[in-house]
Amino acid sequence: MIESCLAAGGRGTYLRYIRSEIIRAMRNTRLVVFSLVMPILLFAAFSASDDGDTLGGLEIAPYIMISMATFGAMNAVLGSAGRIAVERSIGWNRQLRLTALTGSQYVFGKVATGFTTAVLPIVAVFAYGRATRGVELSAGTYFGAGASILLSLLPLGGFAVWLGYLVRPENLQAVAGGVFSLLALAGGIWVPIEQFPGWLADIVKELPMYWSAQAGRAVLEGGWVGWQGLGTLAIWSVVLAAVAGRAYARDQLRT
Repeated sequence: MIESCLAAGGRGTYLRYIRSEIIRAMRNTRLVVFSLVMPILLFAAFSASDDGDTLGGLEIAPYIMISMATFGAMNAVLGSAGRIAVERSIGWNRQLRLTALTGSQYVFGKVATGFTTAVLPIVAVFAYGRATRGVELSAGTYFGAGASILLSLLPLGGFAVWLGYLVRPENLQAVAGGVFSLLALAGGIWVPIEQFPGWLADIVKELPMYWSAQAGRAVLEGGWVGWQGLGTLAIWSVVLAAVAGRAYARDQLRT
């Protein structure tokens, strides 16, 4: 499927489509506010009382910095669901099939747009943390943490596609809002899982979102997400990609 996306005949159309999608996403006020502005404001608020205490083995400011960078990136990636749902409701995806753009390119384009825009909140939160909270890290550590966050969000990309084909636009905001809150909670963004009951912490560690935030924190601690985290993320990526593929195929048959 990926090879078909990059086939010579449709490469130009695909790249132009990606560029237009990114520009359109950046003009979306809601995306800018919730994916870019909100994480910075939350980081400023939650790290204001940093007095040398630690969370999860890190000082408060670096811990919250990773949490809010992950929060913004999650929001950007999950935004693919809304774009797919809206375009399905108005028939725009059917119109695109009349062009050289293939169905698989359409889906990959939405995911690629989400991950491209997810870079912005990561960079913004890291820059704010360095400038105002004294989070002094090497360029390699910043890059490693940001890349780890992005790669660990691959399962969420598949989930966003599945959600976009599952939920109607009029219901998506409520559903996505609730789901996003649960994902953020599972990722230890609002409450460190060290404060969870033991049985709940064990469940959370089987979910991909815990490892999405943990991947960035592990880099700051001088390590990596580990084999358990890598295995969990890989399994969920395959499962959610398959679920998204089935949802896409069903939609193709209906239209």
